[in-house]
Amino acid sequence: MIIKLLRHGLSGANTGEEDLKDVPDHKIKLVPKGIEQARAAGVKLGPDFIRDSIVYCSPYKRTRQTTLEALVGAGLIKSSDEKPPLRLYEDPRLREVEMGYDGQESINAQREMRDKIGYFWYQMERGESPVQAYDRVSGFLESFMRQMKRKNKKSALIVSHGLTIRIFVMRFFHLTVEEFDLMRSPDNCDIITIGPKDEIANPQFVSGKWAVSGLRLTTEGAK
Repeated sequence: MIIKLLRHGLSGANTGEEDLKDVPDHKIKLVPKGIEQARAAGVKLGPDFIRDSIVYCSPYKRTRQTTLEALVGAGLIKSSDEKPPLRLYEDPRLREVEMGYDGQESINAQREMRDKIGYFWYQMERGESPVQAYDRVSGFLESFMRQMKRKNKKSALIVSHGLTIRIFVMRFFHLTVEEFDLMRSPDNCDIITIGPKDEIANPQFVSGKWAVSGLRLTTEGAK
């Protein structure tokens, strides 16, 4: 089994053009560069991989857009307005970790306290903590593995968000909190690959027969 985890393309929140205090997180969209990144990721993934995979995405606008634009890049559809030639599964458990509703200024104001409490443990005001998101990602992983087995699929593409992807990797590999803290957020449209360890070049974490590559690691702690 091969799992490709794809972070969404560059969004208005990433560029500062949209803020949570003005736009609900689930409505934040890709900027033109983000669309280009998603199409380039589709080229990299290739039509055969996508066509043979179960494809999941978060129901947020930017991940929906990324998924469709990746299909454009792979040549499976001509435009994002076309109906995809395969079923796309949306799962709310793949949404981004909730940062509250008061915008970037509030997030910045909480950084000192978050650093004191610990990145994994700190719950954002009117939001959630990574440890809370861990529970829903765990539930998704369990149902995901059952569906892969039921449909006899050997590959999957999951389009989600930076922190959610890190939590998915943590849960899949049973990593410690300290190991989670070594993972930086993937860049927009980074592709992280999970598969049999004898098929993964330069694995970054290994658990049993599985390995992962494509992560961005740091020795400075989570960011």
